[in-house]
Amino acid sequence: MAEILKEIQERDLSEYETIKTNGICSDEELHKLLKDRERFETKVIQSKKTPINYIEYIQFEKNTHKWVTEKEKQNGCNLTSVKKSIIQRIIRLYRNGTQQFPDDERLWKSFIQFSQKSNPGQVAGIYEKMLSYHGDKDSIWCDYALWAYESTQLLKNVKEIFFRALKRHPTSEVINLTFFDILIKETDRISNVDKLNVAERQLALDRAVLLYRNNRAKITNVSYYLKLLERCEDPKFVNCTVLLQKEIIDDILKYFSAQAIVWDYLAQRELKGYNMIDLQEITSKKVAEIQDMQTNLEDEKDPTIKGEVWKVRSLKTRIELCFRVYEKAVDAVPTEEMWSYFINAMLDLNQDVRMDGELKRHCLAKSFNMGHKSRLMSVEHYQACVEMLLKSPNGIKHVEQLLSEATETHKNEKLYELWMRAYAETQDEAKFYEIFCKANKDLGTAKCVSVWLLALKFYKAYHEENPKKLSEILKEAAKQIHPEFGQFRAYYLEYTMTYESLKKARELYDELCQFPPPCLELHKKMAEIEFQAGTHSKGDVSRIRKCCENAVHYFGASNVEVWIDLLKFERDVGNLKLMSIIYERAKNTLNPELVDTFVTEYALLKVMM
Repeated sequence: MAEILKEIQERDLSEYETIKTNGICSDEELHKLLKDRERFETKVIQSKKTPINYIEYIQFEKNTHKWVTEKEKQNGCNLTSVKKSIIQRIIRLYRNGTQQFPDDERLWKSFIQFSQKSNPGQVAGIYEKMLSYHGDKDSIWCDYALWAYESTQLLKNVKEIFFRALKRHPTSEVINLTFFDILIKETDRISNVDKLNVAERQLALDRAVLLYRNNRAKITNVSYYLKLLERCEDPKFVNCTVLLQKEIIDDILKYFSAQAIVWDYLAQRELKGYNMIDLQEITSKKVAEIQDMQTNLEDEKDPTIKGEVWKVRSLKTRIELCFRVYEKAVDAVPTEEMWSYFINAMLDLNQDVRMDGELKRHCLAKSFNMGHKSRLMSVEHYQACVEMLLKSPNGIKHVEQLLSEATETHKNEKLYELWMRAYAETQDEAKFYEIFCKANKDLGTAKCVSVWLLALKFYKAYHEENPKKLSEILKEAAKQIHPEFGQFRAYYLEYTMTYESLKKARELYDELCQFPPPCLELHKKMAEIEFQAGTHSKGDVSRIRKCCENAVHYFGASNVEVWIDLLKFERDVGNLKLMSIIYERAKNTLNPELVDTFVTEYALLKVMM
């Protein structure tokens, strides 16, 4: 290794001499540069090198190149030979690194990125070598083809890359979409180079059409077809691709008409001004006539021009057409997903009501009404509807009717919660409690945890007006045997301590401990209360220990934390001598997979003593 390093230093000697001769740094800085380079070089020639060794060395050389360039400008000297030497070293490192670690994709991509600026003539060769190892990744084929198109504008070479890519990845959406993009861009490029070259432009477009047709049987994902349509809607291509758009939409409606996303996309096209009637009326002859006409327009490059393909329509008309498509959609695809697309679109329209606000609000209200009648409207949209209704005069009456009908068919906890929130907002306690009881009756208490939590929050806020109600709800919730209701026992303890006494809280704790199922929150809350209220007398310590022991009794097999809490208690206010006994108990009680975690936690606890 020493001989190799010496050989490298001798090879780089002229570089150091040039730096020293031009005086761009001190002897100490030059010595540091030499030592740092030697350190990095040592790492990449050792037997146990890693890709990171190459990456760090390359970054060091890039930083050195930047430093030399800055010094060259500051001192007004010529350091071209030094910079060239550094670049050659970087290239050598990349080549060696990719040869040693061909599976490391980062090195290849970094090599390509560097070469695109410093040595563009070698990029194609690097891509070819990379593909011999990473040809299974379709994104790399796309990167290669895009680079080839942008750097050479030679479609022949680009097509060859894509044909090879598609031979290996015939159903790759990303490769087909990228190829399609380039073919469409070629149409625009030809137009910019020669406005009168209609035949060449049509040939490029025909290639895109052929690509689409060749893949219809191979790719069956609807999102692929929608992405193709999206690309055709680019202002530069929306006219010339109109026949292809028509063909894609016909295929989508033929094969994917049962998918909600298709109808949503078609409705949004109407909003953009790309009307289905215009599309159906178009012919190849008419497209040719429009293209001939546009080649003579001085403002052809203006992307806002739509020619005669798409009739200009007002926002009002476009909204109405969009709404009609959604109406047809929910008949064709009567699902909650389709209704969600519909109502979300109307909600989006109402984000800005400065223009045609009345129409937008009408469409939203109508979509809510239709969605409600369909019995397929989501809870989230019921919430949006309720919020809108509450802003109107006598809105609460409309909310009552809406949610009364909704809960007849949708036994959903969230709908009852929404109903209760409406009464909470209007401060109608009697109605709030009525719906609370109705929810428990209709759904069963076990499915109403969030309803109980909402009631708890509501009656906490109105405790002064109705103190008994909060106590009643907490008492009833604490007696429930469903595991989800365990948290209410802790809330009831806290309430009793706050509004009654420690004695009452202790009595309640002893009582609740008898109720199944066991509740960890109950024991933790009582221990917390004892810590905060106690004087740490012998009796208080005994009560705290009881809480901790109850926790490990019921949950000690599956919960490390309860043992740590017991140990902390004995350490801080209990009996230190019991810690070793508890430690052994824990190891014997915990599930085997938790023992190591406990031992680690215990070791940390001992360190802090």
